[in-house]
Amino acid sequence: MRYPLRLLGLLSFIVVLAACSGRAGLLLGPRIKVTPAIAPIAVGSATGLPPKAGSQTKAVGQTPSGAASESVPPTPRPVRTPIRVRVPAAPPVILTPTPSAPGQAGAAPTQEVVEAPAATPVVILPTPAAEPSAGVATQEPAQPETGGAPTPTLPPGAGRLDTTMNILVVGSDERTAGQPWRSDVIMLVAVDFARRELGLISFPRDMWVTIPTVGENRINTATFFGDVNSYPTGGIGLLRDTLAQDFGLRVDHYVKVDFESFKDVVDALGGVDMTIDCAVTGNFPKEPGSRELVWQTLQPGKYHMDGFFALRYARERKASGGDIDRARRQQRLLIGMRNRAREVNIIPRIPALYDALKQSIATDLGLTDLIALARIGVQVDPRKAHGFIIDYRHLNSWTTPQGAMVLLPDYDKINEGINSLFDQPSVLESPNKPANCKATTPTPP
Repeated sequence: MRYPLRLLGLLSFIVVLAACSGRAGLLLGPRIKVTPAIAPIAVGSATGLPPKAGSQTKAVGQTPSGAASESVPPTPRPVRTPIRVRVPAAPPVILTPTPSAPGQAGAAPTQEVVEAPAATPVVILPTPAAEPSAGVATQEPAQPETGGAPTPTLPPGAGRLDTTMNILVVGSDERTAGQPWRSDVIMLVAVDFARRELGLISFPRDMWVTIPTVGENRINTATFFGDVNSYPTGGIGLLRDTLAQDFGLRVDHYVKVDFESFKDVVDALGGVDMTIDCAVTGNFPKEPGSRELVWQTLQPGKYHMDGFFALRYARERKASGGDIDRARRQQRLLIGMRNRAREVNIIPRIPALYDALKQSIATDLGLTDLIALARIGVQVDPRKAHGFIIDYRHLNSWTTPQGAMVLLPDYDKINEGINSLFDQPSVLESPNKPANCKATTPTPP
């Protein structure tokens, strides 16, 4: 027992002696140095570009001489930068459509800030006329006629509305998917991002114009012939080219809605509040929320309309001012929908609405474009939403040799109105009310 104790004491004395002399490594081995599991990350310049050739990059955890430091400084906490959607001032934002065909919904255009392009003529690619498909013959409009219509005095691309984003809004009478259709509503919405103004131009559907590759016909048949004759860019494309050829108007994007999708949009907003400024007579719901139609006169006042009611109000044309006053009501309804979107704070809900409605609304605008447009839309003062309606001051009634009653455009007067679009009164003022704007109930037809 005595010898083991002496041996243990001797070993303890040797360890203490070696430690005091700094030679503990002789018994315990060398020290273990712990290095970071991840190599130091080189920090580039503030621009985020790689360092220039020949320059020395300082690494985290190194001294200027390159020797490794004993300690690694803590990783800085990232700074959260809020994302803000800014509506640019000048130069204007011009959205360019994707190469996809206009009939294809959901194609997202690209966005860039560029100077307004110089006006360029529209190149029309003629296609041979095709026979209407089976089951469509009963829908075919009158065949093109010659003579009677004045010649447009303004060449394509005359430089008007070049600093605005011009969106063609088309209401379709399509009831069977995939079948050719006519335009029930034709409206061009010009968005001025820099000045935060809107301009609305309404085209009556019976206006007699020259349609590329077709000839003279009603403007609302352009979409029909574009589909039936396999126009390179479809029905929407032919209507777009008609506006460019006859009125010198550039169309950047389009939105096509049918009756059902229009009702869905209004209902998604929770309805729309409308102030009727001129009595309108027709078949309207018996009471709010009802689907029973009653011939009646809506007296001036405030009304809350669901999608069904709003569609009846927008389409009625048999007894109250015809197509011209109907266009006036459609512009006022569009501003009413804008006001409702502002009330319900529509911006955060747009992605959900887009997913729910993208199958029933055809457009070449993408989700980010719609958000930007919705943002500018709710920012625009309604008093800066200018409306121009091509009405009987710019049109002359005419009967074709085949007996069709149409409207001949006075291009000089129409050009004046389009050139002064942003000098026109506000849509809410509606100065051009029909002559019979009074609270009387006419005899039902």
